[in-house]
Amino acid sequence: MIRKSFSENMVPETLPPVTDYLSTGCTILDLAIADRLPGGFAAGRISHIFGPESSAKSVLVAEPLGAAQRKGGKVTLVDAEGTYDFGRSMLFGLNPDDMLYISGAEEEISIEFLFDTVFQKGEKIAKDCGKPSAIGIDSLSSIPSVAELEDDLSTTGYGVSRAKQLSKGFRTHIGALVHSNLALIFIDQTRQNISGMGKKYVFSGGDALKFYASTRVLVEKKGTILNKFKKPIGIEVAFRVEKNKIAPPYRDGIFSLLFDYGIDDVRTNIQWLKENDPNSDKKSAWFMIPGLDKKFNSIEAAIIVVEKESIEKTLRKKVYRVWKEIYHRTGRKERIRDE
Repeated sequence: MIRKSFSENMVPETLPPVTDYLSTGCTILDLAIADRLPGGFAAGRISHIFGPESSAKSVLVAEPLGAAQRKGGKVTLVDAEGTYDFGRSMLFGLNPDDMLYISGAEEEISIEFLFDTVFQKGEKIAKDCGKPSAIGIDSLSSIPSVAELEDDLSTTGYGVSRAKQLSKGFRTHIGALVHSNLALIFIDQTRQNISGMGKKYVFSGGDALKFYASTRVLVEKKGTILNKFKKPIGIEVAFRVEKNKIAPPYRDGIFSLLFDYGIDDVRTNIQWLKENDPNSDKKSAWFMIPGLDKKFNSIEAAIIVVEKESIEKTLRKKVYRVWKEIYHRTGRKERIRDE
């Protein structure tokens, strides 16, 4: 057996760096994913949003799709369940009149159709427009394989066929994706692990998406936001970046989502600064706003002043500075390795 010597011709093509990000509409989530501003989900990568029902997963697909539209990119929404609410999409930054919408209620969507038609067409459109673009899939759990559509589920191993088709599809398209400016953002509905052993949540269709995704974000409902009449007007959503290949993983936080407004980034940033700013008095009931020599006795009063003074960008910059301070405190010099 003749061994070939190593040469420059054998060096594989390097993975292109991420240059475009699509915002989630939440500053601290953008930072948790990308560790920078502007941040968010990366173009040219696969992102995976998973969690139980009613935990803002659909919102976190609509927001980056809307961000791609504002950057001049093309977006596609695959609504496998056929239940998307166009009337509320503007709350989440998405313009339904400027996107390709594929509904499971109108045509037969399968895993094969998703990879062989939707993704290939999306890659070409993104390349032609030259701007960061995105495809959102809501949700992967609702998309069957061809075996499920055609065979008797009582006799066929549809679960195995679904897992194999997903794995094959990702292997086939991942090379083209990482060299494109197209972001693939998947929603995955979790299932409760009734066995009582191992992880809290399980998925249908195997682990292919978990392996190929560059970023995986777990979202769960944390609490309910009530108005002065003690009526629910929103929810608090806890997130945790379970996997990340574009920035450090395991960053977490809580953001606010109002039913008739969308993600309340101002409220989220004010609350986050109060709880995380090393210079804030965490035991005090007062709220401080960067750039203003004034205290507020309620978060609602602080929100009104921030929006009235149009200092949302100042608030985000303050969050970014504090974020860098609390997550980059090691003070260690570069590690020296022996030759």
